[in-house]
Amino acid sequence: MKKLFFATALLLASATTAFAQVVVDGVNINNLEEVQMVRMIAQERFLSNKVTIFIDYGQSINGGSRNRMEVIDPNSGDRIRFNSVMHAVNYLIANGWTYVEAMVLPSEGNASTTGGSTQYLFVRNFAR
Repeated sequence: MKKLFFATALLLASATTAFAQVVVDGVNINNLEEVQMVRMIAQERFLSNKVTIFIDYGQSINGGSRNRMEVIDPNSGDRIRFNSVMHAVNYLIANGWTYVEAMVLPSEGNASTTGGSTQYLFVRNFAR
């Protein structure tokens, strides 16, 4: 009976560990205790119905591009291509983050233009 309990506990622990991975620029942000809130930026792609998703957890990009803010598949190392904003929202929720609020911001540098971004705030889910 003890062996069955131990095996079940080990299986659940490994499934939880494999499940909770949000990798941004090679860093699993679920493993960073100091990261309690993230900002997800959703931008529509030009001539596409898909979106580009960026995650800002306070990382330094040191003059780099926004590519360093994209979500990476931990298994393949490739950027995850989200079908829609809700696909990305559900991805974060499924990986231990709780939605807080969303805001629409105009394009950077010019408040009068359209085509800005929608930004979503998530906090770490403490019920994990």
